Amino acid sequence: MTLLFELIGVAVLILLNAFFVAAEYGLVTARRTRIIELQHQGNRRARDVLRITGDPGRFIAAMQLGVTLTSLGIGALGEATLSREFKHWMAAILAIVIAYAILSFFHVVVGELVPKGAALGHAETTALWVSAPVRAFFVVFGPVIWILRRTTDAILHSFGLEPPGAEREVHSEAELRMLVSRSTQQGQIEEDERQMIDKVFVFGDKDVADVMVAKPDVAAVSIDLPPEEALAVVLDSPYTRYPVYRESLDDIVGVLHVRDLFSAIHDRGLAGVDLEGLLRPAYVVPETKDLASLLQEFRRTNSHFAVVVDEYGAMVGIATLEDLLEEIVGEIEDEFDVPEEPVEQIGEDTYRVDGMFSIDDFNERFGTELPEEDFHTVAGFVFGQLGRAPEPGDDVSYDGIRFDVLEVEGNRIERIAVTFLEHPQQRPDSAEELVDEDELE
Repeated sequence: MTLLFELIGVAVLILLNAFFVAAEYGLVTARRTRIIELQHQGNRRARDVLRITGDPGRFIAAMQLGVTLTSLGIGALGEATLSREFKHWMAAILAIVIAYAILSFFHVVVGELVPKGAALGHAETTALWVSAPVRAFFVVFGPVIWILRRTTDAILHSFGLEPPGAEREVHSEAELRMLVSRSTQQGQIEEDERQMIDKVFVFGDKDVADVMVAKPDVAAVSIDLPPEEALAVVLDSPYTRYPVYRESLDDIVGVLHVRDLFSAIHDRGLAGVDLEGLLRPAYVVPETKDLASLLQEFRRTNSHFAVVVDEYGAMVGIATLEDLLEEIVGEIEDEFDVPEEPVEQIGEDTYRVDGMFSIDDFNERFGTELPEEDFHTVAGFVFGQLGRAPEPGDDVSYDGIRFDVLEVEGNRIERIAVTFLEHPQQRPDSAEELVDEDELE
């Protein structure tokens, strides 16, 4: 009977060891976002899990205390019991070796591997299940846990290390992009959603100059135009807001909203329209302003339109709320937009490219590394390489790519033929290919 009770005691200690191992792994690997979601749904155990994991130094010390105590108990009680029984049939040393082998097997399999596997495979469920017993363990062994934790913190501080904190849940941008990529591979996130999330990460890194409508493409109205000519400009364009200038586009005096113009025509007739009296103040921003800041200011001021100027105050383009949104969701077409592909393949390694195609988009599409510091468009890059006014038939080469000027309007390059003398590199489809997993460990 004594042997039976001793074996039951050993089994209980192994199960307790398994509990502490499962608790530690479950609480450490449980997704905090999922636990918070369960808490919002009224799950009380989720609230306990958040309280426990909010102080990781404390619960790690508690779990290690539990594992250590049960492991010592297994060794002390199990070895004595089994070696005593085996001594009847074999030498004492051999009996001790066999006893340790049996204990180690059950300790490793039942007390370590099984609970670790269960916790890693079902982290949130395990964390919820162990939360109440763990909190009770905190109460019973509170003073011992406090001493262990303070001693650990002191040793870490002596080596210049910070104790573990709740901030461990904070992920870097690279880690978040990798998580999104893996979720896409597992079917949890659609590919277009992944692309949108990826664009959000780079949104704040872009400047207004990267997305603005350049000065040559701006549809504007002169303040000196008669009302009927101003109306003709508006009817000939698909926009709702137009910058109004006095002598040149560098002298913007306001913004004309088509609703204001049509309301004035309705109330006073076309001949009675005073264009200057309809203008709204122009919201002016520098071309170096980042998109995230501009979006916040658009929201704060209820604006949808900004005039972009360079460091000398000269107007270089306009930026709209739609331009900013398209950086995240992609091109937004309406019934007035005429679909036009900026890139068209015309040969095995040759593409016809719109001159206003941005260098950033070009590099992303073809995996190239055209410099973006001094130029924003492919036309600007080619113009800079030429160093003079472009003419059809001009060509320049850069890093294994030949650029042939196809169409020119004034001094502006409209179309370019891009030929890859070496096959273009394809950009990685996922952030996971851009991040070395070893850097995250």
